[in-house]
Amino acid sequence: ETPYIKLLTQLYGDRLLIANATGCSSIYGGNLPSTPYITNADGRGPAWANSLFEDNAEFGLGFRLTVDQHRRRVLRLLTSLEEHIPADVLGGLRDDTSAPEVKRGHVTALRKILADIGTPDARQLSTDADYLVDKSIWLIGGDGWAYDIGVWG
Repeated sequence: ETPYIKLLTQLYGDRLLIANATGCSSIYGGNLPSTPYITNADGRGPAWANSLFEDNAEFGLGFRLTVDQHRRRVLRLLTSLEEHIPADVLGGLRDDTSAPEVKRGHVTALRKILADIGTPDARQLSTDADYLVDKSIWLIGGDGWAYDIGVWG
C-alpha cells in the first residue's frame, strides 16, 4: 500500500481526502514523527482519517456525501451572490474542467470580493469557498474491511 499512498499524495496533494481502514496502511500513514502526508508552502496538505471499526466503506461514503453536501450549499450561496461577482470569476468557479490551481486563483479572487460585501451569506461563502475546488476521496485499507469483516457496505 505504501507506493499507492505515495502516488495519491503526489497526484492529488492538498485535494486528497483519505478514509483509512485500521491495519497496515494506518501504521504506515499514521506513525509519528514521520508521515507521508506533508503540507505545501501554503500550509495545505492531504486530509487523513481512520475509523477504528472495520466500516471503512461506510466511513468513506460519509466523506463523499459530506463533501457533496457542502459543495451544493456553496454553489447555492454563489448563485445568491452572483450579481456582485464579475463574470470571469463566476465562470471560472463554475467551470468543472479548470485545473485545481486555476480554480484556487478564482477562489482567492472571490474571497476578496466577498470581504467587501460583508453579508452573512458572503461570510459563509468565503469560509467554505474551498469546496469549489474538487476533492479526491479515496478509501484505503486491506481485505479486512473490504471482504472479511466490513460486510455492511
